[in-house]
Amino acid sequence: MVTPGAERPRFVALDSWRGIAALAIAFRHINGTAPFLGGQFHGNLSLAVDFFFVLSGFVIAMSYGHRLAQGFSILRFMVLRWGRVWPLHAAMVIAYLLLETGLWLKGPGGGLAGREAFTGPRDPAALLPSLLLVQTWIWPGRDLWNVQSWSISVEIALYIGAAMLWRGLGRGAYPVALALAGIALWLLARTSLPDQMLRGLAGFGLGMGCWRLWPRAEAFPLPRLHATVAEIGLIAALLLWLAAPVPLAAMDLLFALMVLLFARERGLVSRLLVTAPFQLLGVLSYGIYMVHGMVNGRALDLVQLVQRHLGTHWVDARLGGEDLILLPSVPALALACAMLALSVLAAWCAHLLVERPARDLSRRLAGRIGRQNSAPAAT
Repeated sequence: MVTPGAERPRFVALDSWRGIAALAIAFRHINGTAPFLGGQFHGNLSLAVDFFFVLSGFVIAMSYGHRLAQGFSILRFMVLRWGRVWPLHAAMVIAYLLLETGLWLKGPGGGLAGREAFTGPRDPAALLPSLLLVQTWIWPGRDLWNVQSWSISVEIALYIGAAMLWRGLGRGAYPVALALAGIALWLLARTSLPDQMLRGLAGFGLGMGCWRLWPRAEAFPLPRLHATVAEIGLIAALLLWLAAPVPLAAMDLLFALMVLLFARERGLVSRLLVTAPFQLLGVLSYGIYMVHGMVNGRALDLVQLVQRHLGTHWVDARLGGEDLILLPSVPALALACAMLALSVLAAWCAHLLVERPARDLSRRLAGRIGRQNSAPAAT
């Protein structure tokens, strides 16, 4: 049996699921008139963010919970986490700043603009808070600059809160986190409060609870055949629920079950998920999540430039607006797949040029803080 404080290798199948979830969100942000680019299932793919929150609570609890409870430096913890999530976010904000500057230099009506420069999500007043990843703390519910980074802003708040809980309560942090997750889900179901922080609190708290349950879940006998049936069953339930208006609480509980089951890596689906292509997808998951908005937008801008010369109407692309693919199903699917492939390629470049060097630098900086002799497992 594995105790909560024990060292563990990476959960490779869960990393692969993170990559799949990142692709699902990238696909969710490709809209069009084809049936698969709209509707309930397509819209519900945004719930993959809630899977991120559950998985994050589980992995952070595994990597840091026991250490923080035993005195691991909170500052060192935050340097490691900041070094993991901030540099690529900052690079994307700078990219959008350059894009807005170019739009401003062109003047009204220039280029592909569907609006004036530095308006809408690129509000200059939100630039510094967005850059510092506190935008969701100030303006919950608003899409600002690199808009998908709202969840990373929430994660930063969750890291700080969880670290303080572990430091102050030790193992008592887990029931408190579960209680807060329950309250957040109750509020989400019964109030009109902005949902971003509450979604993060609900998922992260459930993920922490999953790690507390993990030793018992791992010790439970699970033959390969039973594990395979359970994995296929959970995937089928996920697909069916994505096609229906299922409450967030139900989806979060399903995500928690998926985390506990696929962490075992016992079934045939898990064997597929630990193969090299899916592992690579897991490695690139954060990059895919952070760059796909820029990639999608600029890909459709390029298509719009081409269609102007050809006199066709394949897409309706607006800088900062709601882009639409107007093609029939088959060419629309081909274009969407090409955009996803471009996001993966851009994420790979970002991983090599930004993520990996920044992670190594943050580890060196964190090594100078606190008295721990070894860095926590990478997440």
